Amino acid sequence: MWESPVESQDKQLLPKLPPKESSPKDSGLKAVPSTHTLYVGHLNPQFSVPVLACLLRDTLERLELPVAREYIEVVRRPRNTYALVRVAAPKAALASLPWRLQMAMEEQLILKELTARGKELVLSEGLESLNHREEILGQEQLFQGAFLGSETRNVEFKRGSGEYLSLAFKHHVRRYVCAFLNSEGGSLLVGVEDNGLVQGIHCSHRDEDRTRLLVDSILQGFKPQVFPDAYTLTFIPVISTSTANTPLKVLRLTVHTPKAQGEPQLYETDQGEVFLRRDGSIQGPLSVGAIQDWCRQKWTMELGKLEEKVKMLTVEKEQLQQQLQQQRSLSCSCCVL
Repeated sequence: MWESPVESQDKQLLPKLPPKESSPKDSGLKAVPSTHTLYVGHLNPQFSVPVLACLLRDTLERLELPVAREYIEVVRRPRNTYALVRVAAPKAALASLPWRLQMAMEEQLILKELTARGKELVLSEGLESLNHREEILGQEQLFQGAFLGSETRNVEFKRGSGEYLSLAFKHHVRRYVCAFLNSEGGSLLVGVEDNGLVQGIHCSHRDEDRTRLLVDSILQGFKPQVFPDAYTLTFIPVISTSTANTPLKVLRLTVHTPKAQGEPQLYETDQGEVFLRRDGSIQGPLSVGAIQDWCRQKWTMELGKLEEKVKMLTVEKEQLQQQLQQQRSLSCSCCVL
């Protein structure tokens, strides 16, 4: 088994945490374990991701929190390298975690090299310490129960339970892709609760292939034409403690901001319907004719406002010209005198 250089050098100097007097909360350590997400911050960015994962795994073992390598997700950033760890432990064990961490650091059982220079290791439950929502959305993996924030004008969540992919998904593709194309782009995430918690959907490789063909066939019927580079479909693995045969994934359908055209264009679905995205909700279906009438009325009102401004500016221009002529006549009279 591969060992990191730091791990091999300090193996003899880092015995397991010796038994100490019971903490005030040790009475609850035998409770039924539940799954939690730990945030570990201020990791040393000089180490690679595999090395940090191995060191962090050994550190958690010394804190009596054994965890498999696949449940450790390290995000390496120059300013803040951190990790998200999925653990199964009683609530009381997490409550005593700060006390055990402090005791281990005092007895030098935690590698100082694991922590960034001039920082202290941050270890907390949940993602409250992580304010980079865009980093979570861009990860290669997601943890079940992770919080992705709230829905916005450009982000829509769908739980996707049951027969969602075979029944409701095609209708949502039409609605949300069309609405995002007619606004500023956006992403539809399937496998996420409305409150932003990641759950994942059971999705095999065959389901992925069927979903890709379905999306491509629907968008080929859009007018004007939707080119392949206008959207991306990805399946993000979801790390879970469940032992289901079918893996859990989050489906992310991202519609990129349409390129600027000579004239504004409205996209319609393969069924001739038009949808708009306004303030985090979908408006439609609207017919193209109805939207064109609405646009005409809107521009007629705008044109009327512009005509009023032109009239006001014209009057102001005439007044300024009269004042300028009067000043010129006065200056000429002064020269004659």
